[in-house]
Amino acid sequence: MFKKFLYHRSLNSALLELGIETEELNPAFRDEVMDVALREHFTPKEAALSVLTLVYPSLSLVDRLRTIQVVRRWRSSSQVSEANYRHTQNGSLAFERSPSGHHS
Repeated sequence: MFKKFLYHRSLNSALLELGIETEELNPAFRDEVMDVALREHFTPKEAALSVLTLVYPSLSLVDRLRTIQVVRRWRSSSQVSEANYRHTQNGSLAFERSPSGHHS
């Protein structure tokens, strides 16, 4: 339980670092992402990258450019493995819920 709480905090922090407002995400989607990420043994930053893949088309150009810088920095750190980065980006993670807080 405590591990999940810490993971949730770290995921929220990673999402905010990418410029993704956590309160704008569908809570059921965020919970689903967390469950999949824990099952796949993703770090919170890797989980945030899977969310970014889905919300990226709706971001403004300025936000997209900012996320590119963050992703580059993360990829050069030990918190994002190249294998997991590819896994989050190739579309193989299927989520039942929409990331938008306005849809269920």
